[in-house]
Amino acid sequence: MNTKLPPPVRADASPNQCLIHVIRHGESLHNIDRGYPYRDPPLTEAGYHATANIRLPVAPDLILISPMTRTIQTALNAFSCLRDPELHVQPEVQIWPDLREAHDAICNKGLGRADMQSKFPQFDFSHCPEAWDYAPHTVEGASDRAETVRLRLKLLAATHKNIAVLSHRGFIAFLVKGRRFGVCESRTFRFASIEEAQDVGVRMGVHCETLHEQDFGPTVLVLLEEDREEDHLRGAENQQGE
Repeated sequence: MNTKLPPPVRADASPNQCLIHVIRHGESLHNIDRGYPYRDPPLTEAGYHATANIRLPVAPDLILISPMTRTIQTALNAFSCLRDPELHVQPEVQIWPDLREAHDAICNKGLGRADMQSKFPQFDFSHCPEAWDYAPHTVEGASDRAETVRLRLKLLAATHKNIAVLSHRGFIAFLVKGRRFGVCESRTFRFASIEEAQDVGVRMGVHCETLHEQDFGPTVLVLLEEDREEDHLRGAENQQGE
């Protein structure tokens, strides 16, 4: 009798707990040309190939994407199911403007709704503004936006098991604690328990970009134990290489 076993549960996640897989986009033109003068840069050729090697421990049932070309290209390359409309089982995909980057450089400014809908007609950009006219970046604004995203994720966690979130280095630094994300890097998180969220050591941390103390709550995402061990090793390697 051929029975299909359920996917393994991560060590410090309960069987019914939703996991949040945070992914940074692949290498883009502005990552290799610091003076890149145009809006919404796409992936480089190297980034295009590298994003095809992104692997999550389980397949997501919901994919949330920043409304920029580099994050959408990353999603299309990382999840082959999105390129095959004939598949009967497709994960739900949502474009979230709140996942946009957290800095005002021209490379972090996107395109308007109609342009993105024309480039990627398979996705729904109806929640994006007609023109990219967001207020200038502030630490307070990015912190509030990160909490809004965490709250929305927690609501979705009630009806989903694995959520992939594709965003940018700067915004991810407001969303979750930890060292900087490299291009194509993914880490898996769970929501903190009520007790953990009241623990200052869990909720507070050093912002990896500003190096200032930051409150990563009140809705807190906690790195899973396996990823925490790997993160510690990578951090030690980076320090040795500096």
